[in-house]
Amino acid sequence: MEDREDSLAQAMVDMSAQGMTLAQVAARVGMSESACHVRMTSYLESQATSMSVVQMRMLQLRRMEQIIGALWDQVMSGDLMTQGRNVKNMIDVIREITELMDLKKDRLRDEQVRLTQAQTQMVLAAVDAVRVGMLTKVVSVVGDGHREALDAMWHGAFAEFAASAIEGNAEGVIQVGDGAGPVEVRAIEAPKDELR
Repeated sequence: MEDREDSLAQAMVDMSAQGMTLAQVAARVGMSESACHVRMTSYLESQATSMSVVQMRMLQLRRMEQIIGALWDQVMSGDLMTQGRNVKNMIDVIREITELMDLKKDRLRDEQVRLTQAQTQMVLAAVDAVRVGMLTKVVSVVGDGHREALDAMWHGAFAEFAASAIEGNAEGVIQVGDGAGPVEVRAIEAPKDELR
């Protein structure tokens, strides 16, 4: 018999999930505690391996939605029978769903990411403007006769220097979230002949 289709093991797991101890479950089904434990463990392992994380998340979501359905009418009618406890229970279930589905966003983190992306775009645009502007100035000094060679060297050298600068800053530390301080970036140490 396959563990996935073991209805007795499923019933034992359900009893355990409802708060019964292993001894109570074993007494109810007429088995020893150790046999009961082995059968329940085997069943649970077969269930865990047969479902993906996404499937388990959807199953948990479905269970929580059923709990909300059960509480809804009582809460909407004023929750007088339980003196407001079901309102709290429903809010707790909603919070659990929010957590399960990762719906609670860290707005500060999201804004920092957007700000960083915007700043990066601004820096890249400024660097590109400097590159093009400097090329124009160099061509005006050297003359148009060397334009093609200068263009090839200029754009190639720029790409090399940019790659080198990125590699040199690869060890920069960026901290986001609570207690984040200033951004720390290790300085580029270019050889002196490159700077001339």
